[in-house]
Amino acid sequence: MVVISCNEANNLPRLLASLNGVADEVVIFDSGSTDGTVEWAREAGARVFQCAWEGWSKTKNKANLEARGRWTLSLDADEALTPESAASILQHIQGPLKDDAGAWRVGEINRLTNYCGHWVKHSGWYPDRKLRLWPTGIATWKGAIHEEIEVRGHSTISQIQGDVAHHSYPMPADHLRQIERFGHVWAEDQHARGRTTSLGQVVVKVAAQWIKSFVIKAGFLDGATGWTISRRSAWATWRKHALLRQILKPTAPALKKVLISRTDALGDLVVTLPMVSALKAAHPGVQVDVLVRGYALPVANCAQNVDKAFEWTSEMALDPKGKGAASLAAENYDAVVFAFPDKAALQAGKAAKIPIRVASGRRWHTLTRVQHRIWDSRQHSGGHEAWHGLRMLIPLGIDAEYPFRSDVNLTAPNPDPVVNQILEQTHPLPVLLHPGSNGSAGNWSATSFASLAKRIAESGQAVAFTGTEREQIEFEKHCPSHPLIHDLGGRLNLNQLLALQSAAGLVVASSTGPLHTAAALGVPTLGLYGCHAPEWAERWAPLGPFVHVLRAENTTNQGQLDLAVDEVFKASMAALSGAKRTA
Repeated sequence: MVVISCNEANNLPRLLASLNGVADEVVIFDSGSTDGTVEWAREAGARVFQCAWEGWSKTKNKANLEARGRWTLSLDADEALTPESAASILQHIQGPLKDDAGAWRVGEINRLTNYCGHWVKHSGWYPDRKLRLWPTGIATWKGAIHEEIEVRGHSTISQIQGDVAHHSYPMPADHLRQIERFGHVWAEDQHARGRTTSLGQVVVKVAAQWIKSFVIKAGFLDGATGWTISRRSAWATWRKHALLRQILKPTAPALKKVLISRTDALGDLVVTLPMVSALKAAHPGVQVDVLVRGYALPVANCAQNVDKAFEWTSEMALDPKGKGAASLAAENYDAVVFAFPDKAALQAGKAAKIPIRVASGRRWHTLTRVQHRIWDSRQHSGGHEAWHGLRMLIPLGIDAEYPFRSDVNLTAPNPDPVVNQILEQTHPLPVLLHPGSNGSAGNWSATSFASLAKRIAESGQAVAFTGTEREQIEFEKHCPSHPLIHDLGGRLNLNQLLALQSAAGLVVASSTGPLHTAAALGVPTLGLYGCHAPEWAERWAPLGPFVHVLRAENTTNQGQLDLAVDEVFKASMAALSGAKRTA
């Protein structure tokens, strides 16, 4: 059996378990895994080769050359045989390599895809027939994307009974990532072939794709899953043609000075910072400022690539066409991106006559105030907020997924005497627990945070609670009494909190601004999230190199995250050890 891999530690155990009694050997060609795939595969007895990624077909063909058995079975890492297909394959390979007419005997099998927990029986996805079994050395993979097998010489196709179970889309975000990846490969391949596309063609192809998937291929029989697949299949058609059109007609404007407006919460600002990095990477020398509320200035001032933190004052908000517009006009911006569609800020940007203005097209008050609109729906897409933000840069000539998930975007201010005193009292590095979330997301209960603090302190680790003065008043009655537990609620301003977080061993919180700031500082974090949109980790997980996430399948009768203290304690200890991100 031959498979290619890259960071497939979650999938390979399922695949290899399904091959028991079927495959004499497993050949794995790995292209740079960092999640333990190689180590696990070798321990499981596979022959592992490490190689550079050269595209699906070329990499698979290299892997095929290492197969030593009479038959080659090729599966993807996110696939697995069913008992019925395993038995049928065994029966097939017990026969001769050629039939009585001298034709090679190759095996075709149906692939059944699981989409976010639902098996898809229609939508054009099933039966998804694939040639996966052939005599070794007679077949070659062809094609840059959706590669297919080409058999040398005459062959006859036998139908393998049963299915290959395809687990490609555990979460909606997995589908979005695949659409982007395949879209870029397709566009580059079409451009290399000299192909072109027009807007009229794209509109027709998008409509045809949706009709084909939902109506002709009976996607409606798959229910809500079929609707989602049809909608995203149409979107995938739009994206790949849009990417080809951009290659053919690059329209990147020359930019010297850009403003990103994000006048809502702290966490929203932090997940917007990859936009700044992407702008700097695409337009060397560009000045990028951020427009924020006063309470967010300390975070904006710590942002590594931000040139200027511009405060959106209450006076500007109350008089956007006067004071607001005058303040923005004085800066002579080439473009403004409204990452948060604040109505008053939009009015000011238009009145200031900033030449390029970008915003969401899904708000009525943006329609007459910007020239460029992004029509993404964010709540249920499964795409991260930072990814959606990066898509707002398309009108500025940036249409690529900047590798944002592990970035360190903040540099903390130096500790002042207050922070230094706290660090002396909580030596060694403290675990910071932030029980409040200011109502921004589902929270873990105060009693659970208290129990967690006690467990951590009993392990010999210093613990400190942080939060606003109001949150401290609500939480102080739950704070355990222990020499290693310190209640800092209401004692720190935002600069001090950032300095303290940068010196912490771990920060644990629900989805809230301080969780995002800690992660962006490069501090190990454990985020507690629910499993459902719009507050799920798929959209709001923090960004940083040491991010860990626990998802609660359910909520309590009080609407709080249903996570056991022991589960959070074990995850906290693992994150404290410095493990890389698992979100």
